[in-house]
Amino acid sequence: MNKIKNWIGALVLSIGLLFSFGVSSYAAEPDVDFIDVSHHNGELGLPLAFYQTIKESGVKGVVVKVSEDRYFVDPAASVNIANARQAGLIVNAYHYARFTSNTIAKAEAQWFDKKLKLVGFNKEKDGYVVVDVEADNLSRNSSKLTEYTNTFISEMKRIGYTRIDLYSGSYFYNNNLQPKALIINKPWLASYPANPQRGEPTANFTNGKGAWQWAEDYHFNGLSRYGYFDVSEDYAGKYSTKTKSTQKVTKHVGTIKPISIVDYLKSKKKDSSFKARQKLAVKYGIANYNGTSAQNLALLAKLKSGAKPAKVNLQNSKLTTKSSLTTIYTVKKGDTLSGIAKRHHTTVSKLKSINKIKNVNFIRVGQKMKVTATSESKNTATYRTVVKGDTLWDIAREYRTTVKKLKSMNGLKSDIIYPDQKIRVS
Repeated sequence: MNKIKNWIGALVLSIGLLFSFGVSSYAAEPDVDFIDVSHHNGELGLPLAFYQTIKESGVKGVVVKVSEDRYFVDPAASVNIANARQAGLIVNAYHYARFTSNTIAKAEAQWFDKKLKLVGFNKEKDGYVVVDVEADNLSRNSSKLTEYTNTFISEMKRIGYTRIDLYSGSYFYNNNLQPKALIINKPWLASYPANPQRGEPTANFTNGKGAWQWAEDYHFNGLSRYGYFDVSEDYAGKYSTKTKSTQKVTKHVGTIKPISIVDYLKSKKKDSSFKARQKLAVKYGIANYNGTSAQNLALLAKLKSGAKPAKVNLQNSKLTTKSSLTTIYTVKKGDTLSGIAKRHHTTVSKLKSINKIKNVNFIRVGQKMKVTATSESKNTATYRTVVKGDTLWDIAREYRTTVKKLKSMNGLKSDIIYPDQKIRVS
């Protein structure tokens, strides 16, 4: 993606964080109307301060990955949805499709519905639900794939969703599907030109112009710690404008005041111990709870809003990416490192490391690259409960790791830890 050429404005948000944001001063660059996120942007979810900062920079909506196939729920979905909603962004959600028959398409729609409930998506008050059709395993018969996609959409409508959309790459949409036969028009399509121009999408909208994902490695100035993001310009207004009066969208977000979930639970005369909070988190679809700011604020928002836990669970869902398979990929014209990482379910940093790449913005056509693709499997992370007298240095030495790595894995901003707190150590 083109790096932002010039920036204006700065924003200070408190909760122990200082952020600034920027907007391109080049009128020709497309707008960032909304972004899409998954656990690849942060395994434990992105914090409220991040979403508040990008809202102040002009971002209006977010599309959160919730599920894939019939077995996976994104571990960051619940936190991302809660924090984005608190920040006043329009919340949408997507499912990564793997269906290869009508029966499987219907089953995937039912899975998506259950996991939307689990992570707190409200089909009455929130925005669009999206089927992402682009996977390598999908049928190459355009008629069949169109049929399966329509089956998925029809099942979502039968279940009660009224705002449904389709995402795909521009080439895939026009060659692997039959646009005019789809029961959805004005789709959300991806196409990444070298020099994107505002209002001039390179995506080929043969069935009405919806939204254009014009970059996959956009960096928010001052928020580089969160890495790269997919960004889109919204023409049909599906993702960046209210579609129903019941959608709650905050107009302005001010300074965040420190909020303690422990104090909130105590005020309600409820158990505020780490173990009790961990049980609550599971009920609300928050995976791998270890007390990060992002998780605590998300859980607090759910409790204060009176949201009821969904009658579905995490136990039948595979949540993290651990097992891997290394293959060799040949770089093609138009490829970017972030694009290759996304297609192979890995990260830019991992590709950079295993291929000893010095400049992530420079890869050559024809270059052979090792790709460690992660497969979805059960979480095997190891946690250690903090006891009185523990320090991060002690725990790092015990598990033969470093304080820096412990802080990174646990989203810690300081070296301070507390008794009963769970620390991920591997």
